[in-house]
Amino acid sequence: MSAALLRREARRSADESSGRVLGVLYFANSLGAAVGVLVAGFWLIGAVGLPGTLIAAASINLVVALATYSAVRAEREDDDGDPASNVPAPAPLPVVLADLSEGGEDRRRDLWRVMLAMSFGTAVASFIYEIAWIRMLSLVLGSATHAFELMLSAFILGLALGAFWVRSRADRFRDPVRALGLVQFAMGALAIGTLGVYLFAFDWMAALIEAVDENEAGYRLYNLARYGIALAVMLPATFCAGITLPLITRTLLGAGHGERAVGAVYSWNTLGSIGGVALAALWLMPLVGLRAMLIIGGALDIALGLWLLWRRSAESPASRQTATLATVAGLAVVGVSVISPAFDPGILSSGVFRYGTVPEPGERTIVFYKDGRTASVSVRLGSDSGYSLATNGKPDASMSRYWFDEPPVDSLKEPLKGDESTQVLLPLLTLAHAPQAREAAVIGHGSGLSTHFLLGSEMVERVVTIDIEPEMVNAARLFKPANIRAYDDPRSRFVYDDAKSFFAASNRQFDLILSEPSNPWVSGVSGLFTDEFYQRISRYLTPTGVFGQWLHLYEIEDALVLDVVSALHRNFRSYAIYLTNDVDVLVVATNAERLPAPDWSVFRSPDIAVDLARFAPISDGALAGTLLLTRAELAPLVEERRSANSDFQPTLDLGAERARFLRRSATGFLGLRTDRFDLGAALDGRRIPLTGDRFASMSHRRVEAQLLAGRLRSGEALSPMDTVSKRRALQAARFREQRLRQGMEAGTPPADWFLWFTEMVHVEADRHDGTMGVVDSTWYEGVEAYMRAQGAPADGLSALRMLRAAVTYDWVTASRETETQLAARDGGRQWLPLALFCDAAVLARLRVGDVTGARAAFSRLSGATERDPRDLRTMLLNAHVSAAESALAR
Repeated sequence: MSAALLRREARRSADESSGRVLGVLYFANSLGAAVGVLVAGFWLIGAVGLPGTLIAAASINLVVALATYSAVRAEREDDDGDPASNVPAPAPLPVVLADLSEGGEDRRRDLWRVMLAMSFGTAVASFIYEIAWIRMLSLVLGSATHAFELMLSAFILGLALGAFWVRSRADRFRDPVRALGLVQFAMGALAIGTLGVYLFAFDWMAALIEAVDENEAGYRLYNLARYGIALAVMLPATFCAGITLPLITRTLLGAGHGERAVGAVYSWNTLGSIGGVALAALWLMPLVGLRAMLIIGGALDIALGLWLLWRRSAESPASRQTATLATVAGLAVVGVSVISPAFDPGILSSGVFRYGTVPEPGERTIVFYKDGRTASVSVRLGSDSGYSLATNGKPDASMSRYWFDEPPVDSLKEPLKGDESTQVLLPLLTLAHAPQAREAAVIGHGSGLSTHFLLGSEMVERVVTIDIEPEMVNAARLFKPANIRAYDDPRSRFVYDDAKSFFAASNRQFDLILSEPSNPWVSGVSGLFTDEFYQRISRYLTPTGVFGQWLHLYEIEDALVLDVVSALHRNFRSYAIYLTNDVDVLVVATNAERLPAPDWSVFRSPDIAVDLARFAPISDGALAGTLLLTRAELAPLVEERRSANSDFQPTLDLGAERARFLRRSATGFLGLRTDRFDLGAALDGRRIPLTGDRFASMSHRRVEAQLLAGRLRSGEALSPMDTVSKRRALQAARFREQRLRQGMEAGTPPADWFLWFTEMVHVEADRHDGTMGVVDSTWYEGVEAYMRAQGAPADGLSALRMLRAAVTYDWVTASRETETQLAARDGGRQWLPLALFCDAAVLARLRVGDVTGARAAFSRLSGATERDPRDLRTMLLNAHVSAAESALAR
């Protein structure tokens, strides 16, 4: 393009305009790239997927080719009717650098070498900047793919604006070599100067998070503002970078080197770009860290600029003073940046993009901080002397001081809590389905507890831990001795690689594979939740092997979770979903026809039992209660969905950051663990019994609910280790039950049966919380006897019968009472909670074979509940009705 337009301009005008041509073309090309990044990332991939995006790009190229060919052909025909006769011979370009060209061929060759060296060197420096800026800004803007797209576009836009500025000046510089030297110097100084601007970016992001609303309009403003922050950091230096290439090329053209200068400059610049990326990412980053790497890049550009200025000073005495002043200024800039205080690691690891707060310098105790090749890894010492490990400011594992102290006496043992519960249950729940596993692999090291617990099995012969970032493994050493087997057991092996690459290269099968990468809104991580990845993983499992997949239910939506489950569903014949705490799940899947029943005895293996001895004992009933859903319950919904997260339709990568910003959660999945009527358990006919546990072994909604319900039924007090919130919950539940019991013992009817029934439903839920399929029959019989004796309304008694029938899977009774309850609802009295009534009514009619009645009940009731139509429970119920309708039609 450059050569063609240079010839065209030379043929049409005698004025020298090669600088303008090169500047305009470089501007247009870079502007197109900056726009293309945003269009593809924020719109096109979501609309048509990666294949469609590639087709769109190819189609644009074909359209451009056809349009260009047609325009040139038409122009030639207009000029002289004979297209072949008007192809001009390459015209010599005007020589304006007389002082460089008159010195003979040696001086022209010398200029050639110098300019190509500048083209190479400035590219090396520029891409050191880019790698440094992107990694630094990831700590401010986040590590999601959209954040990377914003940074990349901002970098290229700076190049475009620099080229646009130089287009009208390149042909008028009296000394283009001196001008280039000054631009190189300015670029290096401005790049180093971004270190100060960068620190302000944390405060800007905190203010942004606080200012914008968590809605769709706020998300658009959030992205626009993040683009502005990226420009504020990158634009000054990249503006100068955009000037260099057109100016270097223009200088060589002006010295008479002809069109080959265009290709030579671009090729050496491209080689420098490759070298800069490799140098920055593979060597400088892990060796010196981000801040020093940026200073090195700036110093390189400053040195290149000074080199040019001093070369010109030998031929132009007027340039000597400029070179001297620039040298002094350059030494000052580099020197001040080197001796200035380092970045506060507490600020760098604050996760401001997520939490919207920036700590004061020194406020947080960071005991480990390292800029690795793929991420910046830190370990923070908390106020409770526990540790929190984070990558790019996002916590990936935490461990309380409880793990490092001597085990307490039995009466003071605490339950597994939050993140620790997940870290323990991920490996052990997976191992429970494959207790004879010998070969295991763990994707994502985190705290190292997964590897540690798997090695607690005497059957396991080897555990391979795959992590792409070596510094993650180094940081987790601080968690010793809690994870000591991961490091000191000879059966443990670390591999620093991408998981896909490792499995493809190893080409062997495992009895157990556990995948626990970072959150899928982190760029690149969503590729470990795709249809294609699961297809590969299924081939690396033995016939009876199991695969465990961690996923969170916070900062995500039901639809995105279902896209991951859909991908698993396509590749594994059986799976079950467990809650490892209130907001994390583990999917255990297998290629076998049926997922083996869990063997909870793995929790009592000698080494594992020693590890868990510091916590309250975990009962088999509590472990069984962590089951949320199985393949059978989800199959009708998943199989009617066309959407699944894949490498080619990356719905999770595109939607996860948006869900995080909007503070969404997978409300349907979370609701299954809190609803009195557990739809998942009911669909499977799974019974969750009344337990006799006297203490909570896990900080888990269902386990804690069962404990409180048991103590409410027995009248037992809470233990000294129970939290204030548990005490208040039990106190409120006992107050409600006492008030209900006193009213019933008085032997008089309530003033308002409807209000009384509402209170009774609350008490029923308190006494049976966390259970399904069974009830306290004595209590139910007492309530029904009271209602009958005091002349309760017939539809109220019907509602009691339906409630008991629904939660004990007496579908015939529940279906019969549904009609009475629908009539009562028409009369303005909704006795049962609407969501519970909807689920129970629809499922009861399905179970008795009344598919038409089930559809009618769903259509009539689902829209009246407070649930979103995209709520898992709504979609799941509708899918089961649709599946029954399809079966009936066949």
